[in-house]
Amino acid sequence: MDSNFLLNIETNMKKINLLGISLQDRYVKESLNVAEKFLQEGAVHTILYITIPVLLEAGKNEACKEWVESADLTLWGDTEILKAAEITARNRYREVTEKEFLKNFLHKMARTHKSVLVLSDSEEHAEELKHELLELQDSITVVGTMAIPELEEKREDVINEINMIAPVVTIARMPFSMQQKWIEQTKPYMNTGIWIGLPEHMNCVWKKEAPHAKVIKRIWNVLFNRQVNKYKK
Repeated sequence: MDSNFLLNIETNMKKINLLGISLQDRYVKESLNVAEKFLQEGAVHTILYITIPVLLEAGKNEACKEWVESADLTLWGDTEILKAAEITARNRYREVTEKEFLKNFLHKMARTHKSVLVLSDSEEHAEELKHELLELQDSITVVGTMAIPELEEKREDVINEINMIAPVVTIARMPFSMQQKWIEQTKPYMNTGIWIGLPEHMNCVWKKEAPHAKVIKRIWNVLFNRQVNKYKK
């Protein structure tokens, strides 16, 4: 990357460590600049949305930790992560709550007519994700939806299909363990510019939470804060 570009990004990026995981916090504007740079390069770049369950898993699973740390760009799916990292800027909380990166990124993809492929662990889930993305930005060019197969012998067929489509951006939502395995095994062979990975329970648009979902979220937050406080001692 251009040295001046990196210098500008460094001044707007904060290095943080949560549960022993080395991460970087960036404002949306800088994250968009980084993503724009990715589109000008040849290799597949991974952008991962990180949530509390993902961090808790990475905190106890070395392979998951290495995968999260190796992502080209990480974004937050929970404002509780900002609190744990002692980030107090109001704008960052708004950016995370409003999913500003995804909104702005999709807007740019629509404006520049970049193709988007939607993946999930089933066709039904892929269609659900496509509709959420279109709700965020109804003019994006979705070139298809696909389900990632569990059977390894079918993997090559899916890679070939992805490569025939050659999407500029691939957006996937599925269990992170499944996503990690898929990326690690197929990244060198995929013809796409950016892979945006979403955890399976992350909604792209606002949805009214069911009572049990709120309870589960509170439990995750309590567990996370306990682990963070324990790690700081």
